[in-house]
Amino acid sequence: RNETLLFSDTAVVALRDGKLCMMWRVGNLRKSHLVEAHVRAQLLKPRVTPEGEFLPLDNEDINVGFDTGTDRIFLVSPVTIVHEINDESPFFEMDRRTLEGDAELEVVVILEGMVEATAMTTQCRSSYLASEILWGHRFEPVLFERKNCYQVDYSFFHRTYEIPSTPSCSAKELAEQKYIQGSRSSLCYENEVALQLISPDNDPEGNPGGCPSPLTHRSSLSQPTHTN
Repeated sequence: RNETLLFSDTAVVALRDGKLCMMWRVGNLRKSHLVEAHVRAQLLKPRVTPEGEFLPLDNEDINVGFDTGTDRIFLVSPVTIVHEINDESPFFEMDRRTLEGDAELEVVVILEGMVEATAMTTQCRSSYLASEILWGHRFEPVLFERKNCYQVDYSFFHRTYEIPSTPSCSAKELAEQKYIQGSRSSLCYENEVALQLISPDNDPEGNPGGCPSPLTHRSSLSQPTHTN
């Protein structure tokens, strides 16, 4: 059965819906459906604990939609599995150079389901090393619309194409840049509103900035007071 379940040769990292994501493909070559199909993924990587203990194969779950139910898939055609690289992801602080240079990293992906014809449970596994994760790539389309149907062309299943506009920074840095840009946009808008509220008619000195001149303030404060 494992020979009829496919994983893409590579995983990719690219933007989807404005968010940096890691993606890979799964497919079913048989005509019989896979019922209750769901996917899981884990990151295997050596780690040293704060106490100094060395863990040669520390594993960490990679969220592929468990909370939202998108980890359960309807495998009638190839499906792209998406892991959003957010602040809960083990890849959150990894940029392109860090990921590509990590020779000890391995992503293990698992597909489980029940064969419709026999009601037997099946499992298929694969993994991706850092050299097999292509940063700044997307998968070629495999599903094509014909006159009265859709056609899947598995010759495109493993193919990817490059997206030069993909940022090379980490998802953390990308989120910080968006926050800074959003703050600047908000500040510019607030300044614009403030300037619109200032009317030149309210400035007796004709100051273009709409603010009283500091010299005027000093002279008025320094004027002596006369008492009779």
